[in-house]
Amino acid sequence: MTSFFYSLRCKIMGCLFLLLIGFPLKANDNNIQDHNLKAVYLFRFAFLTTWGEFAPTNKQFNFCSDKELDTSHSLQALIKKRPSQAVFTPYTSIKELEQENCHIIYLSTQNSNVIQQLKTTQPHALLIGDGKPFVQSGGMIAFIKVNNRIKPLISLNNIKPTGLSIRSQLLSVSEIAINKESL
Repeated sequence: MTSFFYSLRCKIMGCLFLLLIGFPLKANDNNIQDHNLKAVYLFRFAFLTTWGEFAPTNKQFNFCSDKELDTSHSLQALIKKRPSQAVFTPYTSIKELEQENCHIIYLSTQNSNVIQQLKTTQPHALLIGDGKPFVQSGGMIAFIKVNNRIKPLISLNNIKPTGLSIRSQLLSVSEIAINKESL
């Protein structure tokens, strides 16, 4: 009888140990999941946009992203797996992008002056950032949380001057901001 209780106690302790180890991993997975999901969205944005005459002639989209962001690291790893479809250009300052021809620019700022400067120097690029204030400052697509999930917020008004259009597959999974008042 004692061996039965000893065996049961060992099993319970083992389960508790696994549960305690597994809990912190689950909590950390949410953070990893957010920047990995953003990276996948960023990559897919290029293929869910109608580029028309602004499509890359070499069939490689140029993704420009702030070098220090976790999302950038995930995006770079994703692009390394598909070199025929994309190139990754990291930057540490907006000035570095003046010589680049970016298709997708992921920004860490919500500064409207920076966003307007990029609209001038990169007139046919999608400017993507985080939060509603990014779109209110002139950004085109922002990542927002809806029901604790990452979702794109797309400003059709901010995209219109680029000559690009977003395909219905992307629009159907996104929140749409038609004008600043609707934010």
